[in-house]
Amino acid sequence: MRDFIFAAIIFVFSFLIYIYPLNIVAYLLFDARLIQPIAIIPTTIIALTVFVYFKTHFTSSLLSAFIYYGMGIGFIGFSIFNIGLIAALIVPDFTREIGMLCFIAFVITCVKSILNGRYIHLKNIHITSPKIDKPTNLLFISDVHLGSNSKQHFERICQTIDKLDYDFLLIGGDLFDSSAFDATDLNPLKAIEKPILFVTGNHEYYVKDHQAKVADLVNYNITILDNQSVQLDRLNIIGISDNQTPKMQSEIARNLVCHKRFNLLMIHQPSIWDSAPHNTDLMLSGHTHNGQIFPFNLLVRLQFRTVYGIYKRLDSNLYVSSGSGTWGPKMRLGTRNEIIQISILPRNLA
Repeated sequence: MRDFIFAAIIFVFSFLIYIYPLNIVAYLLFDARLIQPIAIIPTTIIALTVFVYFKTHFTSSLLSAFIYYGMGIGFIGFSIFNIGLIAALIVPDFTREIGMLCFIAFVITCVKSILNGRYIHLKNIHITSPKIDKPTNLLFISDVHLGSNSKQHFERICQTIDKLDYDFLLIGGDLFDSSAFDATDLNPLKAIEKPILFVTGNHEYYVKDHQAKVADLVNYNITILDNQSVQLDRLNIIGISDNQTPKMQSEIARNLVCHKRFNLLMIHQPSIWDSAPHNTDLMLSGHTHNGQIFPFNLLVRLQFRTVYGIYKRLDSNLYVSSGSGTWGPKMRLGTRNEIIQISILPRNLA
């Protein structure tokens, strides 16, 4: 029954994202029927392909590109062409002109999104605390998604990191996401002489033999925080693994806080923000990608109250990153790949 429901969802999704935008284009530009019965054939073929791909975890770069780029391009097309369809229904005398404008906007938006998916931006935030006696600088990256993203993208991240002044590097999960991940892609980390701390995200657990792959990270200068804490200077850095309920995560975090130190809680999903220990000074999360492709970020807000950026609660701070890589289509619209440079300053020096 579960497979049937999943297949039905995939079928509807395949039609709406891969086929329906083309139907709207044909309607606007060539006066074709909006819903064509023959569309069931390509929809069925695509749906079967997507279903088998996700069920078997079959790794093929060509097939992945078709599914994921089709997903991103189709989502953009669905948004733009539906706006055009509504406009054409309001002013039918300009249907063809509206179709041409929408098609031009669609092409420009897709190209911009693909290019934006390659760039990596640096974002700076500042936190002050009376628990800190000297300035501390750290870097935070998350959602690199090696496996679906290329090692070249990770190399660009590391090249940016090499130019920065920092005390340690934090990796907030989803470092890799598929069986196509090759641990040697992490070789650039071996050149980093600063501490590197890592917590798992949800995607690590989707990978075959994920336990062995996660354990292998220690060979690349990575310290794995599996429901553990480590003290660096005046910081108590708490790492919570993703494969637990939010209630369990909150309880583990409460048991690991240190009242006399600056408590930095690193957890992949921001779901426990409201139940995090009250003496959490800074919580770092990712996972949401800030929706990655507008207007999908509007839908993400239905699931997560904290989607992107800085949030405050009394003396506690949360930063949710949009991620350093993409998931699915290597595209971003209205969002950015980012590396976060965090300066933690003594309050009396701020």
